[in-house]
Amino acid sequence: MKRALAAVVVVGLAAGAATLARSQAQPQRGSFADNFDAGLCVGSCGGPWAIKQEVRGTVRTAPAPGRPGQALLARAAPKSGGVAKADVVARLTPLSAGTRMTIAFDLRVPTGTPLDSLQLVDLECASCGEGGNPGIRLYLRRGRLRIDRSKIGIQHAWTRDDAQALIHDRWHRIVWQVRLGAGDDGQTRVTLDGNEVLAARGATLASLPRLAVDRVQIGITANSNPVPATAWFDNVRVTVSR
Repeated sequence: MKRALAAVVVVGLAAGAATLARSQAQPQRGSFADNFDAGLCVGSCGGPWAIKQEVRGTVRTAPAPGRPGQALLARAAPKSGGVAKADVVARLTPLSAGTRMTIAFDLRVPTGTPLDSLQLVDLECASCGEGGNPGIRLYLRRGRLRIDRSKIGIQHAWTRDDAQALIHDRWHRIVWQVRLGAGDDGQTRVTLDGNEVLAARGATLASLPRLAVDRVQIGITANSNPVPATAWFDNVRVTVSR
């Protein structure tokens, strides 16, 4: 009898733990923030990050250069050997047209990594039923921030060639504001250290029956350089509103 009761208790505890893990791994329903000082929490540990992507790359926390505390350190191999990724991914409940998102973070790129051809943030839809997870991406080209829309079927990237450029070995604050929309109702604005470096109106969502954004990726989401890339990320904050 005691053995049977013990077995029931063990099974019950295991089921409870599994339920807790599943609940903690559920998509984010709204805003979240992470300064990485407590380390990198991925999966069912209660943090905002569902998974980390390490494809010919690594992502972890380490003592932040030039400031107290920890930061996220991403390292990615050169493009020559194939796609390289080193990022963390937050899953969101699907965000439809009309939703406003703000993705803010600190970025520091050390000397030796080009301020070019680095994808930093992806807003994607993994549940739209389309291959390639359509979405838009914030990236660096010649030191300036741009927005790539090729994955929603628009080859023209949003750019501003006279904008302020990033500097090596310096912490920068980047704030990316997006209004989700499949046409002219879509908008975006990017600031660097409080200065506007990009603003545009147009599609920020793919024209699909289930158009939405359901995940945020941040880190080196792709390195298109022929050399390895390293970047630091800190004080990430994602805000969602209507």
